[in-house]
Amino acid sequence: MVLRALIIEDTPTIAKVQKHIAISVGYAVDIAATLEEAKALIKQHSYYCAVVDFILPDAPNGEAIPVTIKADIPTIVMTGNIDESTRTTVERYPIIDYITKEHKQAYHYLKKQLQRLPKNKQISILIVEDSISARHYIKTLLVRQKYRVYEANDGEHALQVLAENPEISVIITDFEMPKLNGAELCVEVRRKHNDEDIAIIGISSSEQAQLSARFIKSGANDYLRKPFNNEEFYCRLSQNVDMLENIATIRRQANTDYRTDLPNRRYFFEEAKKQLRVDEKAQNTVCLAMLDIDHFKSINDNHGHDAGDAVLKGFSAALTKFFPNDLIARMGGEEFAIKFTKNDKAEAQKQLTLFIQYIEKNSRSFSEYAIPFTVSAGLTDEINHNLDTLLKHADVHLYQAKESGRNRLVS
Repeated sequence: MVLRALIIEDTPTIAKVQKHIAISVGYAVDIAATLEEAKALIKQHSYYCAVVDFILPDAPNGEAIPVTIKADIPTIVMTGNIDESTRTTVERYPIIDYITKEHKQAYHYLKKQLQRLPKNKQISILIVEDSISARHYIKTLLVRQKYRVYEANDGEHALQVLAENPEISVIITDFEMPKLNGAELCVEVRRKHNDEDIAIIGISSSEQAQLSARFIKSGANDYLRKPFNNEEFYCRLSQNVDMLENIATIRRQANTDYRTDLPNRRYFFEEAKKQLRVDEKAQNTVCLAMLDIDHFKSINDNHGHDAGDAVLKGFSAALTKFFPNDLIARMGGEEFAIKFTKNDKAEAQKQLTLFIQYIEKNSRSFSEYAIPFTVSAGLTDEINHNLDTLLKHADVHLYQAKESGRNRLVS
């Protein structure tokens, strides 16, 4: 569903720029040059957010702001300047942010805010605060920007909530709390989660000069002193969320095969070895398969490398569809691997056989080139927890499948 944004701005050139920014990040946009026009549009449409000019011909003192707020529209205020009188008026309302139209950077910041707002719904934040009123206030700030919020009333409770909700990626914690204080909580969190996975922001009303350093040395990423300015709170939070997303992007690029979007060989080795340690502890039998697209070189030779790439992508999509709960990867060229989660030989054989049949029957439909192809597979199952040995044994079975006619499974 396309999200809709309302721009309330009486200067046509500025409205045009704002509209371009909003459209570029995926919004449908309506523009109102006056408060009356805005009221009429609000009656007609449901808006995901609004960008509101502070001064309008029929609303010279920020009167448009309470209109969008009352309509439950997350609101970003843009102003020509931000003197104390204007700031006091703006901060009276529960807006997302306010931006001054001072320079080009203001519009870059607006774009960033419009991009972030829909993404915030996927970000889970844990507030750790023993004061109910302080916890409620921080929650209000977060909900305003559409974050998902969890709460804990002390450090021990926070560890329990974190264990039950592994999707939490940001912790905002007070210092003075019973059972575990904020710094001690940081130490406990860092025993299991590094700062590339979870960002921690410490907060405190204490006047101790060294408290910020204590928080950061205990594992926090940032620190804010209470009472904090809402604008600074949002900026610090946004920076930490951006940091986590940038790290996740770098990891994804490092661990993903660029041609097929499957996990790559490096990722497969890292994750498979983790799984094998668990299997070894439980003395599980391990099921691992190697697969190879038959006659792939002739596809490239006869149809070109673009066609070969299309075959790889189509095959990879089918592999993901058939083995959604297993560890799969492109190992290189036309060779792929599967480390089965269940380690059930009969089930693995059944899945692989069905997959081979599916490829033979449907491969023409995988790309615009309509190239038919088949796949061979080798499966090993054994109480062996050395990855290199498992891959070697599966590869031997794959070679036997190739030698005995291809388009088949040997196990």
